[in-house]
Amino acid sequence: MHRTAVVGLGIGLAHCAGYLESKNAQLAAVCDLDPVRLSKVGGTFSQGSMFILKQLFSEDILKKTWEELGVKTYQYIDDLLEDDTIDTISLCIPDYQHAEQALKIIKKGKNLLLEKPIAITSEDAERVLEENDKQTGRLAIGYEFRINPAIRKIKDLIDGGFTGKIHAFSLYHFRKSFKHDKWNQWIEKKEYSGGLLVEETCHWFDLARHITGKEIESLHCVTTDKIYKDFDYEDIAYINGRFANGAILQISHALTGFDFDLSITVYGEKGTIRCSLKESPANYYGIVSWGKPDGSPKKAETAAFGIEASEPYNIKEYVKYFINTLSDTAYSEVLNVNGILAGADDGFKSLKLSLLSQKSAEEEKIIKGIS
Repeated sequence: MHRTAVVGLGIGLAHCAGYLESKNAQLAAVCDLDPVRLSKVGGTFSQGSMFILKQLFSEDILKKTWEELGVKTYQYIDDLLEDDTIDTISLCIPDYQHAEQALKIIKKGKNLLLEKPIAITSEDAERVLEENDKQTGRLAIGYEFRINPAIRKIKDLIDGGFTGKIHAFSLYHFRKSFKHDKWNQWIEKKEYSGGLLVEETCHWFDLARHITGKEIESLHCVTTDKIYKDFDYEDIAYINGRFANGAILQISHALTGFDFDLSITVYGEKGTIRCSLKESPANYYGIVSWGKPDGSPKKAETAAFGIEASEPYNIKEYVKYFINTLSDTAYSEVLNVNGILAGADDGFKSLKLSLLSQKSAEEEKIIKGIS
């Protein structure tokens, strides 16, 4: 039984839900600077903050204090780290603090599930990787879309040979800004979040690598920052690129939507796969369709997924998967581009691609020779 703690009770509440459900974990402590979030499990839900995560908890639990659940509360991470009985920590704090606080946890020899991105600079990411190599604790990065059942269906089809050689991959993401969910609106400043391309698009670089199993060799990015005046970075980005095997890549990412909509298409020489994930569905949260190029719609197949394909549930299940694999003696083998868990190296590569996209947009040029 792993004694776990969650630092940061924004998105970290989904991590709490995962540990509370897991048979292999005991949620021993939570840590947050906001006294309201420490006062009870429901925290700032009444203020509309991270309200989408409320569905992960029963009404009975939401009314309880953390102490009533046997969970100790801390305001500062340094105090939490003095508890040697805690062996596993989820770090879910603002992006610019990831590297500094992750290093403290890693040096203590504790297992760490670090929310993406691994850091907001390549230098800090390298520091995390180097320290992680010296320690005995296990580190994974929070790329929870890897466990989404619709994404798993895509992977199964590709691994089973349905597409044959992949020649193109596209991902289009349309979402709200989530600025109201963040403590002191830190998300609006590039110095704290890294900007859209680091804070969010790193997710899609991870999925591009994970789904295709290929590294990205070149990219070109254009952005605009004309819609959100209170953000000091890009609010829409378009990225074109090429994988090392010659396949082409396209990612479109908008932070200016009124809903969550993620569309993925994989084009293979033998078959095509399309996937749609939504936050406010009519009949589904995720749907995957697959068929032959130039085939009949009647011969295409479809699989639909319910609430288990929504992001809050993905985070919760990713946490449970992480804690369940900690006892696996072959843990290093599940930390790779094809596995469900993303390791430190995956986190570094996705960050590198995000930073190179920023460079491409700023310098108005194609970046080549990446992989």
